[in-house]
Amino acid sequence: MESSVFDLLIKNASVVLSTGILEGHSVGIKDKKIVAVKRDSEISQNSKRVINAEGLHLFPGMIDPHCHLGSGDSRSYEYMEESFKKDTQDCLLGGVTTIATTTVLSPDSLDESYRKTVKVATGNSHTNFKITCVVTQDHHADQIKAAYNEGCTSFKFYTGYCGCLAEKMGMGVDGIPPALFYKCVEEAVALPTKPLMMIHAEEPTVRFMLADRFKEANKESLIDWAEHSPEWSESVQVYQYGVIAKQFNLPLYIVHISKAHTINFIRTLQNDGYPIVAETCVGFLSTTAHDLVAKGVGIYAKIQPPIRYKSDQEVLWKAIREGIVTAIGTDSIPYTSKYKDGQKFWDARPGLNIQTPDSMSLLLNEGYHQDRITLPDLVKVTSELPARHFGIAARKGAIKEGLDADLVLVDLNKEITLGIHRYKGHNNYSLWEGKKAKGAVVKTIVGGEVVVENDEIVSPALGQHLGVL
Repeated sequence: MESSVFDLLIKNASVVLSTGILEGHSVGIKDKKIVAVKRDSEISQNSKRVINAEGLHLFPGMIDPHCHLGSGDSRSYEYMEESFKKDTQDCLLGGVTTIATTTVLSPDSLDESYRKTVKVATGNSHTNFKITCVVTQDHHADQIKAAYNEGCTSFKFYTGYCGCLAEKMGMGVDGIPPALFYKCVEEAVALPTKPLMMIHAEEPTVRFMLADRFKEANKESLIDWAEHSPEWSESVQVYQYGVIAKQFNLPLYIVHISKAHTINFIRTLQNDGYPIVAETCVGFLSTTAHDLVAKGVGIYAKIQPPIRYKSDQEVLWKAIREGIVTAIGTDSIPYTSKYKDGQKFWDARPGLNIQTPDSMSLLLNEGYHQDRITLPDLVKVTSELPARHFGIAARKGAIKEGLDADLVLVDLNKEITLGIHRYKGHNNYSLWEGKKAKGAVVKTIVGGEVVVENDEIVSPALGQHLGVL
C-alpha cells in the first residue's frame, strides 16, 4: 500500500497570511510540520485525514504574549499546574495555540522559578508555552543569565506598583526602582540574543493617592476606576524606563496599553529610534467603561490598568493599523470570583479572569466586522509579530512550509453567544455573558493534531515548551 503523502490535508481553504489571503488553497501537514501550501488543483490528495474547509478561513494559531497562570486564586505552583491542565483548554477554544505566561511571584531565583514552571507545565499544557520570569527582588538582577540559560527570553517588571501593594506581590516598598531595572538591563544586554524587558507602565503614587480620595468620596463605578489612573500615567513610565532601554538598544515591551495618550507618546518615541514594542489587550479593544457600567458588570471588570473610553479604544485600533501596536494579549489570570464576590469596590483585587476562549470571536466581531482591521493585519498582531518578538518565528506565527502546524479554522459569519457555558477551566463568570459575536473558531490544530472540534477538546495535552530557539 502506498504511504500517505500527508498526515492531514486541509483543502478548499481561504488561507490568511500577513500579506494577503490565498483563496482556494490547501495546506498539507506531515510530522507536525506544514510541508505544502498550494492551490487545491496542485496538491496531492493522498492524506491520512482530509478536512474540507470550504467556506472557512485558515489562520495561523494565535499567540497570546501575556498570561499569568501562576497568579490566580492561589499564587503557587500547585495552582499553576491545575491552571495549565484546565485553563489552557480555554485557550484552544479561542484559537490560541501558544502562550507566554509569567512565573509565580516568588523570592526564588529566576532560574529556579523557570524550572518549576517548566515542570508543572510539561505534560499538562494544552498550548505551547513560553515562560516570562518575573523580577521582584534585587538579587534577581544577578540571575538574568542563569534564567536565559534555562530558556527564558522575556522578563517582567511590575513598575506600576509601590507601597503595600508592591509588598503583597513580593517586591520591596519601592516596587521596581529604575536602578534595579538598569542592573537587569546591564545583564540582559550581554546575552547572546536580546531578551524582551516587559514593564507594566502605570505611575503608582498619583494613582494610589487618587484611589484613596475616590474611596473616601464613595466613588465606586468603573468610570471612577478609569479616572483614578490618569491618562498620562503609562507614558511617564514608558519614558522613564524607555530611556534606559534606548541607552542599551534593548527592546522595551510595554504590556496592556490602554490609553490614547500612551499611543501618541510611543509614536513619537518610536520615530526617535526608541526600541519600544507596544501591546494592547482584547478587552480594551472590545468594550469601554461606559458600556460595562450600562451592563452592570461592576467589580468583575476591575482591571489594572482600567478599561477606558471609546476615544481610547479607537486610538488603539488605529495604532494597530498603523503598526505602532504590534501585539495583542489578554492579561489572563486564572481567577474565580473568590476575590470579587462580597468585596468592597476599592479593596477587591484587580484583574480579569481567563479571557482567551473569546479572543478570536471578539477580535472578529469588534474588529474585522466593524472595518477596524483586515484579516492579514489581524494575523500580524496575533501571530506573526508576537512570534518575532518572542524569538519563535522560526517555528510559529505563520502558515508557511517548514513551520509548526499550529492552525485555526474560522467561520467568519458564524454567530455565537459568549459566556461561561463555553468555558472548561477555572472561570465561573464572564465579562461577555450573553454577548452575541459574529465569527467563531471551528477547529484548532496543534502540531498537526486536531485538538478542538465543535467547542470541545478532543485531544490530550500536546503543548510544548519553547525556550531559546
